[in-house]
Parts: sequence; C-alpha cells; structure tokens
Amino acid sequence: MASLAEYEIELIRERTNAGLQSARARGRTGGRPKGYTQETISKLLIMRSVYKDLTKAPEEIYRPLGLTRATFYRYAKILDNHTNEEIKKMAVKK
Repeated sequence: MASLAEYEIELIRERTNAGLQSARARGRTGGRPKGYTQETISKLLIMRSVYKDLTKAPEEIYRPLGLTRATFYRYAKILDNHTNEEIKKMAVKK
C-alpha cells in the first residue's frame, strides 16, 4: 500500500510540474504580485505627510486611511526606508 501511495504522489508531482511548465510557456506566472497597487502607493504618500507629526497619535493617522494598526506600522517601516520616488516605482507592473 505504501508503494502505491508513493507512486500516486509521484504522478501528482509530475502532473503539477507539467502544468506549471505549460503555464510558463503561455506567459503565465503564478504567485503574489510583485509590488503595490496604486491605492496602496497613494495611501503611503498621504501617510508620509502626517507620519512625522509627533502631535498625532498613530490611531489618528491610520483610522482615517482605513488601515489596521499592523498595516500602519508596516507602511511606517517602508516610509522610513524609502523616498517618495522609490515608493512610486514599487507599483505593480501589468
């Protein structure tokens, strides 16, 4: 039974790889898009204008933008490490 299970797994693996190769040959790539949407980039640029204002609490910044606390801090890290021009270049290429 174990050898039949291994054989079946090997068949599934071969079919999956054949399907992936076929998709690549047609120009299709899988996975998550490499970059940010225009909406995300605009939120980052808006956030930069108020992010350095020390009188505002984080909640006052991320709630109006419709972000969660975790997303706010992830975006804050991006803002600390990149300029506006670099952020604009992070757009998803279609």
